[in-house]
Amino acid sequence: MSPRCFPGVHRLVLALTVVACASAGNVQAQTVLNIAGEAVSAEDFSHIFKKNNRDSLITAESLDEYMELFIDFKLKVKAAEDLGMDTASSFVNELAGYRKQLARPYLVDNELLDALVAEAYDRTLQEVRASHLLIKVSADASPADTAVSWGKAMALKERIMSGEDFASIARSRGGSEDPSVKDNGGDLGWFSAFMMLYAFEDACFKANEGDIIGPVRTRYGYHIIKVTGKREARGEMLCAHIMIRPDADKGGPEEAKTKIDALATELASGADFAELARQHSADQSSRTKGGELPWFGTGRMVESFEEAAFGLAANGDISAPVQTQYGWHIIKRLDYKKPPSFADSKRELEKKLQRDSRSEQVRKSFIEKRKQEYGYAIDEKRLSQVIEATVVDSALQALTVKKGLAKKAILTVGDNKVPVSDFVAFINAKRSRIDVTGQSAEQLMREALATFGNDQVIAYEDARLEAKHNDFRLLMEEYHDGILLFELTDRKVWSRAVKDSTGLKAFWEEHQAEYHWKTRLNAIIYRCTDAEAAERITAIANSGGDVETERREMVSENPLSITIEESRLEVGMNPVIDAAFEALGTTGITTPEEVDGQLRFVEIREVTEPAPKTLDEARGKVIADFQDHLEKTWIAELRARYSHVVNREALHAIR
Repeated sequence: MSPRCFPGVHRLVLALTVVACASAGNVQAQTVLNIAGEAVSAEDFSHIFKKNNRDSLITAESLDEYMELFIDFKLKVKAAEDLGMDTASSFVNELAGYRKQLARPYLVDNELLDALVAEAYDRTLQEVRASHLLIKVSADASPADTAVSWGKAMALKERIMSGEDFASIARSRGGSEDPSVKDNGGDLGWFSAFMMLYAFEDACFKANEGDIIGPVRTRYGYHIIKVTGKREARGEMLCAHIMIRPDADKGGPEEAKTKIDALATELASGADFAELARQHSADQSSRTKGGELPWFGTGRMVESFEEAAFGLAANGDISAPVQTQYGWHIIKRLDYKKPPSFADSKRELEKKLQRDSRSEQVRKSFIEKRKQEYGYAIDEKRLSQVIEATVVDSALQALTVKKGLAKKAILTVGDNKVPVSDFVAFINAKRSRIDVTGQSAEQLMREALATFGNDQVIAYEDARLEAKHNDFRLLMEEYHDGILLFELTDRKVWSRAVKDSTGLKAFWEEHQAEYHWKTRLNAIIYRCTDAEAAERITAIANSGGDVETERREMVSENPLSITIEESRLEVGMNPVIDAAFEALGTTGITTPEEVDGQLRFVEIREVTEPAPKTLDEARGKVIADFQDHLEKTWIAELRARYSHVVNREALHAIR
């Protein structure tokens, strides 16, 4: 069982948002809480409370209630620290991992970021269609291998430019090395910003329709690209659909096509789309919502479905049957929205850009600005001495320098003097991957020092983030305490409840009266289009005959004649079945009644009377209740162990 499923996790999420400002280093003149030797100021608690109760009125009652949650949180963190959990290597490593992720937005050039976000927005207003062929070459390939791949790509491009068919070349022996080419001939379909690697996207958006461009280098290799279309972005569509999936056990493709055509006829005659979807659609995730799907745009659906959906001109329009690899569909347009404004999409675009290859441009610009800020400098004398010690033959040999030189600074970043020994270690760690073909020792060392220096600038800035950015410091405190809270709560509550089989059994025995089955029903809901169909299936059901065989015969005559829904559940879980059981009082079949243009009746096949649940049958609920019990007991122990005094006057003065 995952800890995410355990009761109490919501309190952890809450705790992660409330801890940031509650530190002894921020104590102001008026203290609202003294807890386990730590003072929390009224100002800090006010910040925490308002952060988590933005839309709530501030009352004495709400402040008191929140204070109790805060005390429980702080006591758990204190207990974790007293156990030394904050010094464990697993904790230190996990927090370092989170810090690395959280630091990324602070290590970029925000001016360039804004420019690239604006560019990306402009591109979300357009869509491009392109075909490509790929010649693979790894990002760290040698110049010789890179040259070979470049030559292959250029040879293919020349054939295309001379008039040969793009798709034929892409599929041919020695053509595209993209595995999907055998299916698509290189056609990538329509795309917009962030749907391709940036270098590929950038080349396509800057080209004109019909252009053959490339080779374009990405991490996969070289691409020759043909831009086959450009259009305005379509926006997003909200649709409902009815899907009929071919079922080998129930008539196969012929029955599916017959049924979808029958449904199309019903819709043309004015039948309710949502009701037909609920009755007949094979898409279980949408049928209960009348067939409604999530909003989607270009590239989110298979192309035939997407083209049919965006071909509907107005809300309420319904398509003809459309076939995809999933089956047959009838699509109804419910709503449409054009591409969002820049203000509405800016935040999401920023998130996407940070995960995109174009973020490397932002990083490079950031490094250059930090070099200016901190007075980055290379000691040319030390670099020359390192170059003199560099040996290059068929490969770069291990670099060694004299002890006196090793201690000298080769770089200066702010107040940090970086010794030659660090650069030597950097070189030796990477030398086996450095291609020396056609390069002198000086070229190799200067290039390596440029990379090393960039890393040093980032590291220097990274080490100062807490001092430069108060919001980053608070966020790191939040994660620090949140991880401790999660780990100790898992140990004391969540995992313990699963592993302590003796304690769990004792808890179940003590509370066994709380775990009972209600009356359980094995029932079938029948829906028929007319009285004749209802009579046929009722006769078979009453005689104990083969209902499925009769259903198959009926749908072969009329695909919409009958639907069957079988369930085994407790009373109270299905109102239709509950009503039938209330009317019958036992097993049997109800009288058909007209509901939404169909005749509906219910067969109660089996009734199982209320009974106690075994521990195995109730295990999920028992574990959840046992966890709540363990947590309450633990909190009571913590409150007894650690002092905690609330200044109610200061607390209630918060406004």
